[in-house]
Amino acid sequence: MTANQFWIWFQNNEHKIYILPLLTKEERQNYYYWFMKNLEYYCKGLGFKINFADDYHGTATLTITAYGVKELYPKVIELVEAAPKIDNWRFEAFIKQQEPKGDSHPYTFGNLEINVKDLSFQPVKYIKSTGKLIIHIYFDKKFSSLQTQGSNPAITFILEDLLGEILLYAKIKKFKFYKNNRNRGITYKLSHLKTYLDLINQN
Repeated sequence: MTANQFWIWFQNNEHKIYILPLLTKEERQNYYYWFMKNLEYYCKGLGFKINFADDYHGTATLTITAYGVKELYPKVIELVEAAPKIDNWRFEAFIKQQEPKGDSHPYTFGNLEINVKDLSFQPVKYIKSTGKLIIHIYFDKKFSSLQTQGSNPAITFILEDLLGEILLYAKIKKFKFYKNNRNRGITYKLSHLKTYLDLINQN
């Protein structure tokens, strides 16, 4: 599938995608499946993120991501550059760093809400040869419904917002996360992670 063919499919379905969270569960799953399938037809390994317009009026943003795989960066750029102009849509290449959300705007994942202020990190190992860091992330509140001790899409989503896609995958080799009752050493607020990375990269 070419970039233009992908966008033809998108244009034929963009009205439904624009209001995706308002659709039934079955419809959402169907559109998500075919979105990912068409991305795969264009280039395997790409993904997407949608920032929906407030109250579904105004501009929604579709971001195409390579999940930090440098070899796929040209395909992301090619696809976004080929995007047509569509009312109420903006198209971007790579997930950009976002302003941290405040207490009144927590991240919502299903029935779960997470404030960035309730997350902290601990540097575990700095790999000098690659310049990458392994970190542990801790919850300073109890999230009984949130999976711990492993990789979690919710935390990855937050990290992408805090660092941006390119910096995250270039500088963080791996992370694990734990409940707040685990024994731990010195930790820092997760919102300060970019500042920490800037400091160690200067040394």
